[in-house]
Amino acid sequence: MSNPKAIVFILAFMPQFVRPDAPQLPQYLILAGTMVAIDIVVMWGGFAVVAKSLTQLSHSERGQKTLNRVFGSLFILVAALMVFSGH
Repeated sequence: MSNPKAIVFILAFMPQFVRPDAPQLPQYLILAGTMVAIDIVVMWGGFAVVAKSLTQLSHSERGQKTLNRVFGSLFILVAALMVFSGH
């Protein structure tokens, strides 16, 4: 919760799922529990699998060059999208 972007996201996103006419504490507890559960599944499940496969790829010089090219290309693509979208 020390990440300001996460705090802004939660403040902007969560209130639309809370009914003002119902008790708020149980609603926020359910939302918080759901967010934590999803975060654990994604971080420990999905990212761990991807990280393990990338770690195996990065042990060779050829794999490192491939990773550098792929991620470098992704950064260039994101920069180009930002430039051409007007942001």
